[in-house]
Amino acid sequence: MTLKPGTKIAADLPMKIVRVVTRMNIGGPARHVAILTNELDPAQFRTCLVMGTADPGEGELSGLVEGRHARVIRLPGLRRSLRPWQDLLTLVRLLKIVWRERPQVLHTHMAKAGVLGRVAAWAYNHLGPGRAPGRRVTVLHTFHGHVLEGYFSPASNRFFIGVERRLARISDRLIAVSPAVRHELLALGIGREAQWRVVPLGLHLEAFAALALPVPGETVRFGLVGRLVPIKDPELFVEGLRRAWAQRPSASEGVVVGDGPLRGAVEAQIAAQGLADVVRCIGWQHELPAVYAGLDVVCVTSRNEGTPVALIEAMAAGRAVIGTAVGGVPDLLEDAPGPIPSGGVRVTGRGVLVNAGDADGVAGAMLLLASDPALRERLGRAARAHVLERYSHERLVRDLAGLYRELLGDDGSAPRCMV
Repeated sequence: MTLKPGTKIAADLPMKIVRVVTRMNIGGPARHVAILTNELDPAQFRTCLVMGTADPGEGELSGLVEGRHARVIRLPGLRRSLRPWQDLLTLVRLLKIVWRERPQVLHTHMAKAGVLGRVAAWAYNHLGPGRAPGRRVTVLHTFHGHVLEGYFSPASNRFFIGVERRLARISDRLIAVSPAVRHELLALGIGREAQWRVVPLGLHLEAFAALALPVPGETVRFGLVGRLVPIKDPELFVEGLRRAWAQRPSASEGVVVGDGPLRGAVEAQIAAQGLADVVRCIGWQHELPAVYAGLDVVCVTSRNEGTPVALIEAMAAGRAVIGTAVGGVPDLLEDAPGPIPSGGVRVTGRGVLVNAGDADGVAGAMLLLASDPALRERLGRAARAHVLERYSHERLVRDLAGLYRELLGDDGSAPRCMV
C-alpha cells in the first residue's frame, strides 16, 4: 500500500519502526535489539532492522534475530571504526532505506548507528517526505553506555561530546539503560532532562534462574565473562586473582570466558605470573548457563560500563558478584551509593563493589567471598531476586511499546521535535 504525502495513518495499522544498530556483536546491545525485533507485537508494530558488521574476533549474535516479524537489512559498511568515506556511503544507503520505508519511528542503538541514523532522520524530516503534515519520523537513540570516557584522547572526547550534544537537539527522546548512564551524559551537557528516559536492559533469564545455587567447597572459582578489550580491563581480574591466590593458594582459581584483541596479552600475563594452573582462558562459550553453573563468583573489572549483561546473567544464576563501581554497575548492586576507600571494598545488598583499576580492592573482595560461603549465598539469593523482577525481556518490550505509543498521537503522526 502506498500513501500519498500528508495522509494520516489509521490508528489500527501497525506502527512502522526502522531500528538501526551498529553491529550485532556479543554483548548487551545486540541481545536488547534482538528481543525488541522478535517480540514487539507484530499486530501493533512493523519493524525493519538495519544492522552493521561486527569486527573480527567480537563474535556475532545476528542469528538471534528471527525473520518472522521483521525485515532485516544488512549494511556491511556500517562498522564501529571511523572511516569517513565508507561512513558517507553508508549514510547515503541508510537515507535510501528511510526514504523507502517511510517509518513513524527511527530508533538507533550504539554510537555509529546513532550518528548516521539521526543524520538520516534529520534529512528525512527537513529535506524529504517528513516535511509533509503527519509524516515526520520520531527519533530515539538508546545509550547502552557511552564511549565518552576511557576510549579516546581528551581532544577526541571533546569532539565526540560536541557531536552528541548536536545530535541530541534532533532527537525526540534519549534513552539510557541505567540511571548512572543518564546522569553521566546529562552532566556532559547531552540533551535536556525532559528528553531522557531510563529503560533498563531486558534479557531472557529463565535458563540462569533455573540453576541451583553453588555448593560450597574448598576451592572457590572466580570467573570473568565478556569481551577481552581494554575498556573491560581483563588484566585487572588476573592481577587481583594473583594477589588473592598468593595469600590463599588453595582457595581460589579463575576462568576467563570470552575473546577479543587482549586475549593474547591476558594469556601472556597468566604465563608470566606462573598462573597457568590457576587461571584458564576458554574463549567464547555458547552454553552460558553451563558456564555460570561452574562458577562461584563472577567479576566485572571494567573501566567504564553501561549495564553489563554478564553481571545480570550471573545474578540471575544466583552467583555472588564483584564489580567495579563504574557506569550502571552500582545501580545493579546497591540502592544507596557510597564511597569506596582505595584498596577497599563495599559489600552491598546484592554484591561487592571495588574501585576501577584497584587490584588490591579486587583481591580483597575475592578473599572476602572465598572465606565466607554464607555471604556468597546471601548475596546470590538477593541478586537473583532483584534482576528477575527488574530485567526480564517482557518488561523491556512493555516499556518500549509504551514509549512508542506515548510519542505518537492517536492518528499515528509524530509530534514536533521537543528541542
